[in-house]
Amino acid sequence: MKSDLVDIAAELKVETPAAFKIFDGKTTEWVPKSQVERNDDGTWTMPEWLAKEKGFI
Repeated sequence: MKSDLVDIAAELKVETPAAFKIFDGKTTEWVPKSQVERNDDGTWTMPEWLAKEKGFI
């Protein structure tokens, strides 16, 4: 099943071997590294369903 990907502008707060804790200006949430790609421009690419579930969109 292919998921639509979205880019979220967020700041890294904490990193563990399995997850990132990111803050987008209003929401702070843990996201699994297996689902999220960290970009060089301060954005994070993730499936749309995950961004909705975590409250980023």
